[in-house]
Amino acid sequence: MNIQKVNRFWQSANLFIAPVLLVILIYFRSSMTFYQFLLWLHLPFLMIHEIEEYVLSPISFKEFFNLKTSFGSRTDRNYPLDEGYVFQVNIIIAWPMVIIGAILANIAPWVGFSMMLFELSINNLMHTLIFQPDKPTYNPGLITNSVLLLPLGAVTFLTALPFFQWYDWVLSLAASAVIVGLLAYKTTSRKGKLKRQ
Repeated sequence: MNIQKVNRFWQSANLFIAPVLLVILIYFRSSMTFYQFLLWLHLPFLMIHEIEEYVLSPISFKEFFNLKTSFGSRTDRNYPLDEGYVFQVNIIIAWPMVIIGAILANIAPWVGFSMMLFELSINNLMHTLIFQPDKPTYNPGLITNSVLLLPLGAVTFLTALPFFQWYDWVLSLAASAVIVGLLAYKTTSRKGKLKRQ
């Protein structure tokens, strides 16, 4: 399987899928709680974010991360992020977590909020603070993170405040921390592997 072609397909397909999803969500808005609607809204917003990162940007997020940040190798456009890593983060982790979280919004609200926490913390920190000090210019994903994901996360947080129990906060924080930990471990391991080679 050519993972690069697979990635190009879903990244480009987002251009058509995201607007359709937005229309469907707006149409069915009355059948959902506001919190569940926000969690479902996360999916097309995430897709639009991915469009900016991989379709519309002059340099993809993968290449920017690898070549222009201190987290990357600065020499190899495929280390530590490669096409397989991009697929795993977005299609195997992010999309399923967002979808499952939205489905379980009224039963286990912490599941969907764990991905919101990831967006509010790691994703937001990367695009707005970590990537910017040395190079106060554009980085792939900065615009949609700032105008879509960050406001969505903030509104979701405020919506959750009145009804979240203490264990919802703990579980969402724990799940988000596990995701961050796994990604950090994989990134540093792949970077270390390149150095050993």
